[in-house]
Order: sequence, then structure tokens, then C-alpha cells
Amino acid sequence: MEHPRVHDLNARLSWGRLYRSPFVSGLWALLEPAGLQNHAAQLAWLTPGTLACVWMAGDREGTAGMSVYLSVLRPRSSSWSSPRLISQDPIRSEQNPLLFIAEGQLRLIHTAQHCRRPSDPAEPDRPFSMQWTASLRVQSRAPRGRRWCPAADLIDQPAFCRHQPHRRPDGRWLLPIYRCLEQGQAFGSDLSEVLLLEPDGRFSGTVVPVPESTGRVHGSIVASADGASLLQFFRSRLADRIYCSRSTADGLCWSAPQPTSLPNNNSSIQALRLASGRLAMIFNRCSEETEPAAPERWGQARWGCPRWPLTVALSNDDGHSWPWMRDIDCGEGFCGEANRLCNTNAAYPTIVEGQPGELHIAYSWGDRFAIRYLCLSEQAILGVQEPA
Repeated sequence: MEHPRVHDLNARLSWGRLYRSPFVSGLWALLEPAGLQNHAAQLAWLTPGTLACVWMAGDREGTAGMSVYLSVLRPRSSSWSSPRLISQDPIRSEQNPLLFIAEGQLRLIHTAQHCRRPSDPAEPDRPFSMQWTASLRVQSRAPRGRRWCPAADLIDQPAFCRHQPHRRPDGRWLLPIYRCLEQGQAFGSDLSEVLLLEPDGRFSGTVVPVPESTGRVHGSIVASADGASLLQFFRSRLADRIYCSRSTADGLCWSAPQPTSLPNNNSSIQALRLASGRLAMIFNRCSEETEPAAPERWGQARWGCPRWPLTVALSNDDGHSWPWMRDIDCGEGFCGEANRLCNTNAAYPTIVEGQPGELHIAYSWGDRFAIRYLCLSEQAILGVQEPA
């Protein structure tokens, strides 16, 4: 509606700037886009109070020039920095970045796959993933530095990653990965493994398989509430449920993944153990299957399920139940059978904790138009005051 007295707030919005609104819980920002597509964000603390976000950006996933960018939110700053290119191979499609600090060095791991060719006879006029060609690349720098060392392959076999490694009590790391196996059905034969890394982030030579993990990918590892075991949660290629595997051997042996009660739409999820002791899960609260899919149905991944709403769930029993949930992005709110697909996607979330109960979230917003950042409290998810 046109009206001369209307205050148009859209004109006042700036990329990266933090905003607070009575209509949105917490603080939020839209990070400056670095390409036509901005996807697969990961958050990490560089130093106390300095938060980093990495993501992949470019013309389109799987094409040359899809690269990794970094933006930083510094203490007492009112905005995120402009994105800076940090990956090093413009010929490949560089995807799914993650950051962690190992022995005082900031390490970046991401994938780098060969790019599809328009002349490829197998897929002449639609995207062809070629994820089975991906190398895991690693590069490092000082947390407060700017110059990265040359990138190198972490391992000598193709693999894909999504989430940060989990640090064991002995200082070594457990990096969840998955193998993309093209066997006539794209993505349907993917399976998960865990790499054991040395305290400095180098590969130890040990690869731990996750049994019966076909189609269970994007592993996210957290400690159990009592610290006696590890839990690894997975995205499901069959768009049915989030799955969970358990290790009682410091991550060197895993159980077969079992379905949880949370739905999954064949899109990324992430788990986080909070200072309160609760387990947090961020995910799209929808699925294509109401019941876990039968193993014999394997062969083709299921696509087309909406990537909204984006939801945070909390559990106080290691994920057996999730009594607290809150949708933090419902797209544009379309919910009828005729218009529900008009919502844009809110997907591939990442979540970290700052001060106890302070949740920092980032995800692909508006069909990958930009990365959205959100900071809200654990209490905002609980919704009720706990008894003293």
C-alpha cells in the first residue's frame, strides 16, 4: 500500500548489521551475499567473543567458482564483516566448509570436487553432482591472523564433510565424513565414516566405519549427558527421520544408526550439547515419510520435501524425547495445500553456544539468497520459566 506517511524500514537495512525487532526473538542479521547462491554455513568461535561464519558461495552448487567465504562478528561490533574469499581452488567447486581450532591454529576443512560439464552425456541439461570426485581440503592460520597456509588434501581418498570434529578427552578429534558412491542412483548409496585426527588436526590414518549407515549422512557428534558415550546424529537420504548412532569406545566403534522421533527432509541437521546439560537439535521439522523407511527400499535418495520450518528442539534425555520445540523460521508463512510451496527454504543450519544459554544460529535463507544469523536464548526455546 502506498502512503506518504509510511516509514519504509527496508531502506534502512544493511548487510551484516545486527537488528532487534519486536516481531523476531533475539538479534538477527543477513550476512552480505558473496554469490548468487550462499549455502552451508558453519559457525565457530575464533577467540572468546569473536564469532566466525564460513559458507560456500558462487553461481551454483557444483560449478567452478563455488568457493568458501569467511565473515567475522567481533566483540562489541554492531555488524558482521564483509565476506572474504579464503579457499584456494577456483577450478573446482569448493563446498561444505567447517572451522575448528587445533593446538592454537585455526583449521578450515572443506570439499573440492570436479565440476560438471555442459557436454557431459550423462546429464546434458541438469545439474550433475560429481560429489564422488571430492577431495577433503585443509588449510590453517593463526586465529587472529589473515594469511592462510597453502591448502592440502587431508586424506588421499574422495570424501565429503559437513560438521566440525568432536574433541576427545585425549585431545584427538573425531571428524564425521561420508562417502558419495555413484552406483547408478545419485546419493542413494552414500555411507558414513569417522576420521580420527591427531591433536593438531592431521589425519592419524584411522578410519572408523559406521555400520549400516547407507543413506545416513552429515554426522553430528556430541557427548552423552553422563559423558560415558558419544552420540552421532544423521540426516537421512530417505527423508524420513533423524537417525542416531552411539559409541562407547571413544568414537572408535559405532552402533548402527536408529531412527529418532524427529522428522528429517533429507536436509542437514546439527546437534549441540548445551551448558545446561540439555541436548539441542536444529533441523527442518518436516519429512516425506511418517515412518522410518524400510532398508530394502534403498537405491534412490528422496528429494522435493520442503526445507521449512526451521526448528530448534531441546531434550533432557539424550534425544529419547524432545519436549521443547520452537520454529524459528517458517518461510513466508504459506500453509495451504495450494500455496505451501511458495515458502522459500531455510536450510542447512549451524548452532553454537556463547555464554551459557546463548544460542548462535546461521542458515541458508531465502532459497540461498543470503546467510541469516540469529542469536536467541535457550529460554526462548523453553518458553516457560523453570521452577527455582
